[in-house]
Amino acid sequence: MYLFGEIRVRTDEKYKQLYNDLKNFVFRDMHEIFFTCAAIGYRSGRRIPLGKRGDDRFWSSTITPYEFAMFYSIVAETEDMNYQGLLDTKAVVEVAEEYANAGMEVLLEEILGEYVIEGGNGPILDQGSCDELPKIILAYIYDKSLSEPN
Repeated sequence: MYLFGEIRVRTDEKYKQLYNDLKNFVFRDMHEIFFTCAAIGYRSGRRIPLGKRGDDRFWSSTITPYEFAMFYSIVAETEDMNYQGLLDTKAVVEVAEEYANAGMEVLLEEILGEYVIEGGNGPILDQGSCDELPKIILAYIYDKSLSEPN
């Protein structure tokens, strides 16, 4: 998947610190958070464009082939199997950014809300209450995988 060059993957600037906090407490790398959020956004049927609020978060070369496969599958499905849309990797990443943005909002609404406090530029994890957060997020993802998609 690295044949397409380096693309800066963006997230909403208000989630910059939250991505960093989740990387330190729950996930190993930014692309894992992004992938999880994109899957949750897609499963919830929600997309939120970044517009001018997009902030460079990581390079596309860190996205695994399996993660890219999901992003391409999402685009193929949402574009009614118009495979021309798959030729533009940057456009595929932009669709994934929209789903990831929505997925982060879903996470905040459904589970992270009680673990975050409002920082100066957006939500941040309340580090004193995050001991069980990895298990809680894993259980949430498992439960979502068993439920019907929206």
